[in-house]
Formats: sequence, C-alpha cells, structure tokens
Amino acid sequence: MSKLSPTDALFRFRQERASQLDDRLCVSLAGDSPAMKQVRNQIAAAAASGANAMIRGGDAAQLLDIAEAIHFRRHSDGGGALWTVDTEDALPNELSRVLQAMERNQEPGTLLVNSVDHLPAEQQVELLNAAGRDAWSSPIVATQPAASETESVGISDELAALLSTIEITVPPLADRTEDIPPLVELLLEELNREDKSNVQMAPDALDLLMIYQWPGELSELRHVVAKAHARCRGQLITPQHLPRTLQHAVEHAGAEEDRPQPIDLDDYLSRVEAALVQRALELAGGNKAEAARLLGVSRPRLYRKLEQMGLVEPAVPKEKAPVEEPVPAEKPTPREVSDTDEGIEFLPVDGE
Repeated sequence: MSKLSPTDALFRFRQERASQLDDRLCVSLAGDSPAMKQVRNQIAAAAASGANAMIRGGDAAQLLDIAEAIHFRRHSDGGGALWTVDTEDALPNELSRVLQAMERNQEPGTLLVNSVDHLPAEQQVELLNAAGRDAWSSPIVATQPAASETESVGISDELAALLSTIEITVPPLADRTEDIPPLVELLLEELNREDKSNVQMAPDALDLLMIYQWPGELSELRHVVAKAHARCRGQLITPQHLPRTLQHAVEHAGAEEDRPQPIDLDDYLSRVEAALVQRALELAGGNKAEAARLLGVSRPRLYRKLEQMGLVEPAVPKEKAPVEEPVPAEKPTPREVSDTDEGIEFLPVDGE
C-alpha cells in the first residue's frame, strides 16, 4: 500500500470530516424541530453564498460543528483551507499568526473564530482591518456560545455588522424537547459502534431526559448518555442508570409544578361575573333589559358592568343648562342736592 503524500492526506482528512458533518450523522445538526430545520437551511445558505456568518446559542462544541459544516459543504471536494482561532485558548498573538498564514497561503478557505466575543478589542480592530483589504476573499464564520467559563469582552458594532451577514441562532435544548429522542438515538448509535453493543433507552428513562432543563446544552446530554451507557450492564438503560442529580432536578421541578398557585380573588370573581353577563346576554338575545332581569340586577348596574367590559360605550353625561346668576338689585343712591333745589319750600319734619 503506497504511502499518501501530505497533500493527499490533507484532502482525505477534509473529505472524512465533511462526511462526519452529514445531517443524518452529526448530533450537533440533528433534530426534527422547526428550529433545527431552520438551522440546517441557514447552514446551506451560508455554504452556498460564501458570506460571513455569526452562530449564536447552544454550547461551544455544537457551534464549532455548525461552523465547520458551513466550510466543508462549501468545499466538499476537499479543497479549501480552514483556519481556526479559539479565542479562549489562543496565545495573545494567535490571530496575527493566522492572518499572516492566510496571506502567505493564498488558498481559498474560511476563517473560523470561536467565541468571538472573547476576542480582545485590539484584535477585533486587527480583524476588521484585515477583512477590509481588497485582497481579502475568505468568509469569516464566528461563534458566540450561550455560556462560557471566562468573562466575555463583547463585540464592537463594526465587527458585529461585518459578521452578521447570515445569523444562525441555535435554540436551547430545553425549548425543543422533540429533538431529544433522535439525539439520544444518534448518541447511542455512536456508543454502540464503539463497543459493538446494542444498548437502547427505556421509555421511562427517555421521559426523564425530556423533562430535564439541560443547562449544559448538548454537551451535557452527550455526557449523561455516555455515563448511562457505561453503567448499563444489559441492553436497556433505565432511570436507575441516569445520574441522581438529574433525577433530583426532575423531581424538584415536578414538586414546583404541583404546588398550588395563589389565587387573585378579585381577578377570579371579575372573570366569573363577566362570563355570567355574557351568558345572560346570549340567553336574552342581546336584550339588555331581559339580561338584567335574568341576572337579578338593575339595568343601570348591568350597563356599568358592560362599560367595564368594553361592550358598550360609556354614557355621555347630559350637559346641564347654565345657571343664570341673579342680578343684584341696584342700591338706591342718595339724592343729591342740586343747585335747582334752592328756593323750594320743604314741609317741616317732626322734631325740627
């Protein structure tokens, strides 16, 4: 058997990696939910267009698979280099080294930046400057996991605008429980191939997996299934093979749901009263006087309730006629003595 040249070995590796990222085989891309179908459609669109893409949500490993799927589908023939910068583990000058390698290589490819929100501000500027050169032709695929063990730096508005030509958001696993059965099936198929076993998941154990909230996303599901597979001595994983922490979390969630919720009495009575009014109006054929008789209330009270329910317009109060203020009687003014009174003889007054 002839030894492969380094170039042929690289092409073989790329082709094998592309086959691993098939929708039917890759756990990170699997799922029957509408959300995951949209993710797969967006992967195809990004691969076909060669546009920059931002992938958010999920866990780091799942987002890495999605990013690689975009690259390998665009270069399905094994050509095209994939340059990767993992910002959480990279050396301080890792981005500069990768950018220089891309400039020397001149091979069409993709720049993959994992956890781009952890890229230091000065390196974000460096990436923007590199992508702004006329000779730049490689699409950038960036990931931003939902949770990280290290503190995020954030992304500048300029870099966010550059990367968000296509945005892919992976919804939380807890929001797409219909994806858990096919995911578990794929995970068990992987594990069964490794040790040539035929272990399956019991229905009651699968029910627990579908109730759990999965704060660790797909990586946590993979870990739990692998542990249960290792503990199972037969061919059926039961709830006893699942971690106790998972079972306790499910039991706690069930206890919270069973706890009676407080009742808002005013709101409850208001809704009951509204339902009775509606029913009375139906029985009375819309006649409000008859509805009031059926309810045993006065018509004014029924109208007030209908106003509160928004079923009738509030009555417009009649305008009162303006009250005319009484005109004050004119006080008699003292008689003035005029010059014309001179020479007039007055009758004598008593006491004069």
